[in-house]
Amino acid sequence: MSIEQDRARGAGAGWKRFGSNRAVVAVAATLTVLLTGCSAGNSDTATAPTATSTQVPAAPAAAATPGKSAKPADTAEYRQDDDGFGRAGYFFTSPSGAFSCAIFDASVSAYGTPVGAACQGRAATPAGAEDCAKSEGLQAPVPGLGVGPSGTTFFCNVGSPLFTTTSTVLPYDSSLTVNGYTCHSAQSGVSCQENRNGKGFRVSRESSALTLDGAQRPGASVTVPDVRGERPAAAENLLTNAGLTAKIMGGTGRGPRGGQCVVAEQEPVAGTKVATGALITLTTREIGYESGIC
Repeated sequence: MSIEQDRARGAGAGWKRFGSNRAVVAVAATLTVLLTGCSAGNSDTATAPTATSTQVPAAPAAAATPGKSAKPADTAEYRQDDDGFGRAGYFFTSPSGAFSCAIFDASVSAYGTPVGAACQGRAATPAGAEDCAKSEGLQAPVPGLGVGPSGTTFFCNVGSPLFTTTSTVLPYDSSLTVNGYTCHSAQSGVSCQENRNGKGFRVSRESSALTLDGAQRPGASVTVPDVRGERPAAAENLLTNAGLTAKIMGGTGRGPRGGQCVVAEQEPVAGTKVATGALITLTTREIGYESGIC
């Protein structure tokens, strides 16, 4: 469901969005929610001065090290099939209660920018972006940051806050990896990245950013599991649960001779130490045959 569809659900509101390489200002006559959830008590109710659009530089944030001992979270604990607005995904809150976040099954359209992972709450404004300005007669907008295949975005959401109030807490020094994204919870804030392109954001009360440097990436080291002999869907699930991203080469159903397609080769090989979110290429073969892609 897109933001444009959400607008039809509620009262008038204003919205601004800033990308890491560009600035976009969109003023909507009606808007309820970008997503759903996070209680209004977590919103920053301070009134900010009205600002015009500005170019956002791709500047790194202040140092924040997730730590190499990050514990992978059990994705099942964060699963929600419907957030109240027809969106499915994995929802969590920071231990401080300052931020509500989500990794979605399908990207949400943020006025043309696909967002697969996002956080909203008492966020500091990223360098180069404008503070969220309160319009007369409306509640204070709640800052948020998101990331998708095309990059990161900063937005000011007016109306109901973003995510669900029933989200599970993601403990400090824990990472949630699913659907090609990784979010890491630390005392310094929450960082999320799109694992294929490495783009991401970090959100905190003191310092937020639309870019991540090497020390801020959620990628703790993990060991590649052996998924040879598994059916493609099962192999992909095993890699996802290990915090990795799968790329399947070949068929995923049955081969030309009628046999089931299974994973015959993987690169990197099992036992290799790689960063969380690393891409693992799986080549399938028809079971019972040694040659030819399935």
